[in-house]
Amino acid sequence: MSTGDDRRAEVRRLIDAMEHNKIISDGHFSALGMLITDASLSADEPALVECQDGLQWLHRHYLDVEALDGPQREQRGRILGLIDVVHWALRRLPSGLQLALQPGGHAARFLVAVARRQGLSNQQLAAELGTDETEISRVGRRLLSAGVVWRRKEWRHNAWDITPRGRQYLESSGLLPNAPA
Repeated sequence: MSTGDDRRAEVRRLIDAMEHNKIISDGHFSALGMLITDASLSADEPALVECQDGLQWLHRHYLDVEALDGPQREQRGRILGLIDVVHWALRRLPSGLQLALQPGGHAARFLVAVARRQGLSNQQLAAELGTDETEISRVGRRLLSAGVVWRRKEWRHNAWDITPRGRQYLESSGLLPNAPA
């Protein structure tokens, strides 16, 4: 069983446990939140879809109750919040159409360079890609919004790192066939 299948099974198990409890524990919400985060970072669409379906079912289950007490209303609100988080995680999954990276373009070359050497600055990337820092900044913001790179500050400079989602995109698109682990 792969990690994605394990995650889907764990999501199902948690949703089932939540369904059968009158009061859902903080531990259940925390565990589900961690699973959603892991699935999002690793672009595990099947686990996110499983989670979204289960949470929507739970929400309907709580709406069918005649009169909700305070803790039940709070739980319903937390479920709605998790549904929103999963919805946005699914919307941000990388796809070839969303990124539309041309293999020889700046964005693809930027992503490959960062995958091969984490922590490159705008200046280093500009030198490596043969462009200026303004173009690196523009492309970096686009890749950041797609969730395939992270930007951190090192003193006064940006340092770029690839996300697990970005690495998966590169490997699945064939842009980085021999990616380091």
